[in-house]
Amino acid sequence: MKIKNKGFWIAAFTMPCMVLFALVYAAPIVTVLYTSLCDYTTFSPPAFTGMKNFAGIFGDQDFLVSIKNTLIWVLLQSVFHVTLGLVMALVLRRKPKGWKIVRTAYMIPNIIPTAATGVMFTLLLNPTFGIVKPLLEKIGIEVSQTPNLFGNSKYAFWTVTATWILYAGFNTIIFLAEMGAIDKEIYEAARVDGASPWQLDRFITLPLMRNIFGTCVTLASVAMVSQFDIIYMTTKGGPGNTTLNLPIYLYKAATLENNYGKANAVGTVQIAVGLALVLLIQRLFREKKEDAR
Repeated sequence: MKIKNKGFWIAAFTMPCMVLFALVYAAPIVTVLYTSLCDYTTFSPPAFTGMKNFAGIFGDQDFLVSIKNTLIWVLLQSVFHVTLGLVMALVLRRKPKGWKIVRTAYMIPNIIPTAATGVMFTLLLNPTFGIVKPLLEKIGIEVSQTPNLFGNSKYAFWTVTATWILYAGFNTIIFLAEMGAIDKEIYEAARVDGASPWQLDRFITLPLMRNIFGTCVTLASVAMVSQFDIIYMTTKGGPGNTTLNLPIYLYKAATLENNYGKANAVGTVQIAVGLALVLLIQRLFREKKEDAR
């Protein structure tokens, strides 16, 4: 049956989504962009000042360090974290002995709230009653004073990184789901031709996983650009600016300095960094896909 006024009905059904998008996403983004150009605090309404806030943050060494730390974490998350998830998926796909227990155990850290994970690591690595000193003494290393891994600028960045970098269970599940969708007849044909398990992964599984790998890299990058709670619960960006990233810098500008104009300027930069990363990753993997053809 031919539907009359198809355009009207399409508009009618999509209108609620468009209105919801405008209220929840578009309006706040426009507000952030406008107020980033204003002098704006709790006690004063937005007053347009042009690029003053952006000049101020780009002249602040802490802000530059926060961008550097954010990009380093994006790189680590995109390369090491996602690759680890792929390796775990390749191992679990073969269903070795005890694979169900390993899969379940590996997923547990991913279902724990990241704020709770931060508190847990803070307690475990506490220099007074944590596990660091007993473990070092257990392996024969005598320490007169346990290092404060979160409070020492020498160790803080990598200690914070270790609280999430090894737990790639979410990516592992995505990769396993994609592997399950690959036609088994392709593998059977390759086995008939004498392909080894390594060759199956090298020439069949990995090439067919390229698109989903790009998706995981995109998700990991965006997650790192907005990472807040686990850093706040462990170091609050310290010591000094060692673990400072864009969300923590934004939080400090808004709450400690009561400068919403400056905070929204940081938010604008954060949005721009996130969009640039998404476009870059999409282009990179699209070019790889075209090259593969």
